[in-house]
Amino acid sequence: MSNIIDLDKSKITQTQDNSETSNHNIVSKSFTDVDGFQEFVAYSGLEIIQLTPGSLQASFFSIQVGEIYFIYCQTNQGTQSFGEELKEYFCFSIAWFENEGEIYSYRHLVNPQRTLFGFNNMEADLLVSQGGAIIEIHIPVKTFDTYADKLQRHDIDDNFLSKNHVNLLPTGMKEIKDYLKQLFWLAVHKPNWLQKPHIEKLVADDFVPLLISQIPIKCNSKGFLKPSRRAKLITQAEKKMLGYLDQPLTLKQLAENLESSSSALSYGFQDLFGMSPMRYLKVRRLNAVRQHLKASEPESCVIATLASKFGFYHQSHFTKDYKAMFGELPSETLGKKT
Repeated sequence: MSNIIDLDKSKITQTQDNSETSNHNIVSKSFTDVDGFQEFVAYSGLEIIQLTPGSLQASFFSIQVGEIYFIYCQTNQGTQSFGEELKEYFCFSIAWFENEGEIYSYRHLVNPQRTLFGFNNMEADLLVSQGGAIIEIHIPVKTFDTYADKLQRHDIDDNFLSKNHVNLLPTGMKEIKDYLKQLFWLAVHKPNWLQKPHIEKLVADDFVPLLISQIPIKCNSKGFLKPSRRAKLITQAEKKMLGYLDQPLTLKQLAENLESSSSALSYGFQDLFGMSPMRYLKVRRLNAVRQHLKASEPESCVIATLASKFGFYHQSHFTKDYKAMFGELPSETLGKKT
């Protein structure tokens, strides 16, 4: 038996192991006492103590994609964790659920909607007052530095990385969490898909630039374009995106096709549309699905099939995003007569 997480509802359920779809880079564990939990994470140099009384229930779910680790960790009791971090990795952490206990990193209160924390590559100091969940993303230092250089984020230097936390815009944190939801959904439901040869590079090219682009830019940082050049670049990017509504497209690929930098695209889209290039592409894809729904006959249209053609593989996430965008369910759009 193994555990499956529901990132929307904070639930842990058990499922029968399936050796035919096993992915050894995915690890799922549950614990009923702090000793077992401590023993399991001892490899990382961490020490965990239980702070609140009662039986402990903890879960650990880890995905390794290439050299990047995505780790979900949840406890129902207050805990404190401290110890050395892995020096060859930057560990970026976010609090996952807003309705559980408070989380402190180096005694700094973490805001679930905004705070990215834990990346100072020093000893860990994490306090979860009454139980809660966090997700950690472990990125090799060399990998992170490579993408930061490509994005011309000269402000993400040693001085910045020596800090423990930074506040993102709520929209930026939502984009990161949406990506992680999709990744964990794939790990649970399509684990073999994550083993395909091209996926390691695809995830790195997608996620690391997304993470970096959501970190606020210092006012004196380099990489800004003149308004006229930026307007032309955004127009070219929009046209290119329209040709990829039903095909995979990463921010890096878009920048290379336009002979630009990912940072210049990110700045431009944020200034003009108030969102990242990939968020804008998602919005255009949602609008494309809507147009197809309105033009289709209800009896001959399968919504899930149509959505997947535009990159929406998780039906419940698609439905939620669609309703948030248009105020109605896809089935309601399909059933309407013009």
